[in-house]
Amino acid sequence: MSILISTAGMAQSGPLPASTRAGIDAGNQAWIAGVKTGNTSLIVDTYAENAVDCGPTGDCLRGRLQIAQHLKQQLAANGRAHSAAVDSWGTSQHGSFVYEWGQAEAAFDDGKQLAERYLTVWQLQKDGSWKIFRNMVIPDK
Repeated sequence: MSILISTAGMAQSGPLPASTRAGIDAGNQAWIAGVKTGNTSLIVDTYAENAVDCGPTGDCLRGRLQIAQHLKQQLAANGRAHSAAVDSWGTSQHGSFVYEWGQAEAAFDDGKQLAERYLTVWQLQKDGSWKIFRNMVIPDK
């Protein structure tokens, strides 16, 4: 008996193509700019229409409308961040999806600090842009 293994569906190894990396970096930069300016539209625009965004407790928001409402509530409660950064620790591409993991950080004027590890699945859109398809904050414990 022989087993045939197809590599057609396997993840791409090595660095992402430059245009893909640029699209994902632009999405991460939009989050930084959005939390620093209070412009939630910058952040919401990085999500696909059917996106799912899950917090550290496992509660998930479905669709851009719910995500936008949640972001507005968060920024209203925290205010604008005076500093923010996204540190992408790694990526792996599988067809029209890129899996990215890392840590997002923000510091607010009231002293509140945000440091969340994440796993984000980016999806290639019909227009050639990359949008967040699934996002999950990974809890510390």
